[in-house]
Amino acid sequence: MRRSSLFAVGACLMLSSLLVGCGSELSSEAVGEAPGEQEAVLDAPNSELQAEAARVGEPAEVTATSLNLRSGPSTSYGIIASMPRGTVVQVHSVSSGWYKITWGSRTGWCSGQYLTPHAIQGGVAEAIQRAESGVGFSYWWGGGCWKPGSSEKGSCSGSCPSCSHRGSYGADCSGYVAKVWQVPGASSVSSCSHPYSTYNFTNESREWRTVARGSAKRGDAFVYNQNGAGHIFLFDNGDPWGWMKAYEAKGCSYGIVYGSRTAGSNYKVIRRDGF
Repeated sequence: MRRSSLFAVGACLMLSSLLVGCGSELSSEAVGEAPGEQEAVLDAPNSELQAEAARVGEPAEVTATSLNLRSGPSTSYGIIASMPRGTVVQVHSVSSGWYKITWGSRTGWCSGQYLTPHAIQGGVAEAIQRAESGVGFSYWWGGGCWKPGSSEKGSCSGSCPSCSHRGSYGADCSGYVAKVWQVPGASSVSSCSHPYSTYNFTNESREWRTVARGSAKRGDAFVYNQNGAGHIFLFDNGDPWGWMKAYEAKGCSYGIVYGSRTAGSNYKVIRRDGF
């Protein structure tokens, strides 16, 4: 009986470490379930992580690898074209989850499940401002929020994933970058969320894509996820293969920091769409 109980506790801890967290570059990250048949083609698992809904009268961006543009608001209508990820469209109206949009010279309907408001994140400059506003806040395993200017930074103690956090604000490495990048959609930095892990950032292409490490530029992210460990940080400037300046939720004893660091060869570089 005791052996069974210990096994159950161990399994719970393992599941917990898979679902959230990163930091000190020693954490596990999430793996989702593979999607079924869909109107859009996705790059990888975790189809349950959807982008913020597009808005009528505003431009929107395709977040799936390929999204069907149809002649009417259901799958019974013919396909006019397939729109690749990153396509920017104008939204005219919405009906039961289907959006009437214009893409270039074509007007039709597509599922709104894989459309997100375009360019609301404000580009690299505003992303860096968000990153700077988080410096000094605590590390929070599974967290992703901070309140710029607040004296309530939160605190972290222990060794993650068994660490403990006090306070309403803080972030781990993937929660921090997701909030800075505003993925999967726009949200206040003071509103807590943790949509992606280093597994997602390493193995998927959602609102980001892999770029050559030597071409890293301000606002890009360095990420790795291997053998149950992972980390991600935001590149500011410097040598992508040597010393660089970076923003990161570094770990429980460090919190969210800006400083100098290097990165091993296991890191790859990813770039937010629109950056």
